[in-house]
Amino acid sequence: MSSPRRSSLKTVFFWLTFFILALLVVATSSLATRVYRVEGAQDLEIVEATSAARDAGPEIPRLEGLILAHQGGFALPYFHDVSQSAGLKRARFRIDLDRYLARPAPCCETPAGTPFRQESRIPGTSLLISQALDGMDVYLNGVWVAGLPKSTADARYKWYRPLQVPLARSLVRPEGNVLTVELTTWDRQIHIAPIYIGDLDTISYIGELTLFVGTSLANASNVFCLLAGMFMLGAWLANRREGAVFLHAGATTVLWSVLFSLVLLPYVPAAMLPLWLWAQYACIGGVVVVLTLFIFAFVDEPLGRGGMLALFGAGAFAALTYPLLDLRGREWLDTYWLPVLLVFHLYACSRLALHVARTRSRTAMSLLFQSVLAQVFALRDHNAVRQLVSFPMPDAGWSLSHLLVTPIFLSHLSVPLLLFVVAQILLTKFQASVKRVRDNNRILTDTLQQRERELLISYNRQREMETESAAQAERDRIYRDLHDGIGSKLVTTLFSVRDRDIDHDRLERGLMDALKDLREIISVTEVHEQRTIHDILFTYCSNLDESLTRADFQIEYDIPEGPEIVLLADLSRQVMRIVEESVANTIKYAQASRLSIRMTVQQGARLEVLIEDNGQSGAAQRDARAEMSGDESPLTGGTGLHGLRRRAERIGAVFHFERTPQGARTCLSLPLTILPAQDSANESVDDCSQSETAALPLS
Repeated sequence: MSSPRRSSLKTVFFWLTFFILALLVVATSSLATRVYRVEGAQDLEIVEATSAARDAGPEIPRLEGLILAHQGGFALPYFHDVSQSAGLKRARFRIDLDRYLARPAPCCETPAGTPFRQESRIPGTSLLISQALDGMDVYLNGVWVAGLPKSTADARYKWYRPLQVPLARSLVRPEGNVLTVELTTWDRQIHIAPIYIGDLDTISYIGELTLFVGTSLANASNVFCLLAGMFMLGAWLANRREGAVFLHAGATTVLWSVLFSLVLLPYVPAAMLPLWLWAQYACIGGVVVVLTLFIFAFVDEPLGRGGMLALFGAGAFAALTYPLLDLRGREWLDTYWLPVLLVFHLYACSRLALHVARTRSRTAMSLLFQSVLAQVFALRDHNAVRQLVSFPMPDAGWSLSHLLVTPIFLSHLSVPLLLFVVAQILLTKFQASVKRVRDNNRILTDTLQQRERELLISYNRQREMETESAAQAERDRIYRDLHDGIGSKLVTTLFSVRDRDIDHDRLERGLMDALKDLREIISVTEVHEQRTIHDILFTYCSNLDESLTRADFQIEYDIPEGPEIVLLADLSRQVMRIVEESVANTIKYAQASRLSIRMTVQQGARLEVLIEDNGQSGAAQRDARAEMSGDESPLTGGTGLHGLRRRAERIGAVFHFERTPQGARTCLSLPLTILPAQDSANESVDDCSQSETAALPLS
């Protein structure tokens, strides 16, 4: 089985072959039968116009000036070189119409032996001059019947359009009919296009078709090429790194549009003719050079420095040498320069053909077809202007093949094909870009999904770690609160029960306080203390005194009545946890007989709690020995001085313990920020810093 690529190539070759064959069939088929070609004319006279002729009137104006050529009879179409004269030339010739008016049309032939009346051909008969290039006046039996503006000493007119000359019955004479044509030109040659005679409807059809191909289609092609060229130049500006093909194609179509606009320009002042011709040479050279570079850029083969110099030199040769050449040199330039320049384009086409054979690219095949067609049409147009090679033409009937010998330009038919090729290149690049974008999107999507999976795994791990960390922190908090709060209360109660009898009410009250603290610790709702620190500390000291005071152990406390202060949030509870743990350490380890608790407010800015005892050793040393001994007693295993310091640091306080000759001394110093009483209800602990604690003065 053949691959899809080979199948597509076969399809392209099939349609390309079909198109070429159809074009050949249409070109060689006869589209009009009731028409005849005028085979020849008489009395051609060409003069160099040195003075103005008389205005056209009922009589044919005479020719005045130096005679350049005089010929009795000649065949049409006709070409004569008058390059020896650089000025305005006038030409006039006659056509004998009787032989064509008496000839019957093929569709109207009568049986053998039946006479044919000449009068039957006279109504509706018309003459068609396929191209009235230089403008002309047409006279039938001395009467002006049609014409286009002719060139004058001040202006040059060029008409790439047919001229239809109806033959009115009133002007036709039985004794003989002569058609006289007069034209003027600034060109270096006299060019008389093919002339046809036939029915009015057939001649009108041929004239409109010739006008469409030679003028309307050319103008539309110019506008289309100009717009497309500007678009391709814009595409090159948008992507200069990969847009060399669009630069050359855009420059080619823009120069082509300018060239054909100059060529088809109907009016040029006589003083501007040298500049007008020079601009044509420059545009032709530019088109061939850029089109050749376009092909080399497409096949991605560098031309080389020598080839570039030769190509640019040949392209600029005409524009550089035209002002310096004489009439003979300009004649040589018009004849041979363009074919020599097209050799470079032919070499580029050969490289393109090798590229097609190597890659089998459909775009390359289309470009090769367009390039060959453009060269064929360029050589055909050059031959139509210079008449280097003559082609035979049938006398009867008319077909599209007659356009090949008519002096009209057909190169504009090949330029839109170049635009289609460039559009195909652009479409290929667009498809490649779309595919690249889709691939990148797929890769990006896969990468994002992979990153999302990794982030999800990382998030789950982080959440587990944070949950574990939060749980550990909560366990640490509960442990500290149980140890420093409930543990202290239980130790106090335990020692009061161990040392002496205690009544049930106090025992129940102590246990209820411990149970209340336990509920506060495990409660999800944070309990904020509303009492002053004086009341809290005084209540604690009085309960402690009531529980532990005996003959061998005395408790002293001093709570001043100064300005009463409410500590915000849970600061009161944190302060009391430190005090309770310090007292518990003294009871457990110090073997003291006296315990003193004092609270002071230093200058209204610092709260200090001082705990002193007359014990034999420091609590930290006792705590350390107990931990190192491995004793599992409930009275050992606390967090010690280190835990008290950490709790103090969390609330911004300073904890200090020292051993003195008289015993041990513990000091807690808490800085205060005094808030106005009327604004305190709206403040929160989040507004406090670590080094300062918000407090509310009540008096």
